[in-house]
Amino acid sequence: MTLTRDHFSLNTLQWITVSLGDSTGDPGSVGWEFDRPSFLARQPIVLGQVRDAGFSSVMLEVLPTQTLQAYARVVADSGLKVTPGYVHIGLPEEFGRDHTGDDEAHFRWFDGIRRRAEESLYLGLDRVFLAADMAPGRPRIDEAAASGHAFDAARLDRVVNVIGEAAEVLTAEGVTPALHNHVGTWIETEAEYDHVLDAISPSLLAAGPDIGHLAWTGTDVVAWVAAHADRISDLHVKDMDLALAKTAREKKTPYFDVMAERFFLEPGLGDVPIREALAELPDDFGGTVLIEVDKPSMEPFESAKTSWAWIAENYPAAPTEAHR
Repeated sequence: MTLTRDHFSLNTLQWITVSLGDSTGDPGSVGWEFDRPSFLARQPIVLGQVRDAGFSSVMLEVLPTQTLQAYARVVADSGLKVTPGYVHIGLPEEFGRDHTGDDEAHFRWFDGIRRRAEESLYLGLDRVFLAADMAPGRPRIDEAAASGHAFDAARLDRVVNVIGEAAEVLTAEGVTPALHNHVGTWIETEAEYDHVLDAISPSLLAAGPDIGHLAWTGTDVVAWVAAHADRISDLHVKDMDLALAKTAREKKTPYFDVMAERFFLEPGLGDVPIREALAELPDDFGGTVLIEVDKPSMEPFESAKTSWAWIAENYPAAPTEAHR
């Protein structure tokens, strides 16, 4: 198919993970800034740089420190559009919650899912990426990343149940969930991802892969996209050093030890066959291709401009798109 530049959007990770990986990786301590009140003042600047880099859209990300209405105003002021955001759900028992016999507590476990449905619909979106939450203790973060570490078939089936319930909640609100894989979660490897997709009806759950994270686990992402193309509603793409990824898997390296290396790269600077994978999408693909640089290899604004330059070099302007 022929993707155009209008298919592409950006997640603003560049601006909040510059130092992430230099220490423990704990949110709020080494660069993860979305949850800090101080980021409110930076948000309009960041969105302006996304626009000035060349992008016309950005991933939906309402800050926990702002109202939905305030976020909508900031985005409108930036001149950007929003594209599908991201929501995750964990296993209650791994977070110290026993919902046995407590229907109300179990119902409330999905409140965050409902809020993201509300955010999506308010901003005119009807799709969202749905992922498993990082498990406390983080064995796939702190012990070994991208290798299916500590696999447990029964636990994966529990993940299927919870993901399925979350998908039902979203679908009931008119939002289509797309299953998202992520290194560090219980849906990490190709086999785990496919297991969940096979267990839940396509009518309830689309596919929303991160082909960078799949490549990190050693998956042939071109073949994977080709095999699942008709189920993909939207996808994340990222580039990385796949030789480093292979070495890190073999050595059972923790997530943030890998991230501390020059591992994540702007599109076109690494080894992930992004263009070849995207070429396997169906001709009528109408979703979003979300560019992510989990940790930039250069200054954030330069990273965004480099990312857009790769898009502009490889994909044509949409027929109705004005020249930038």
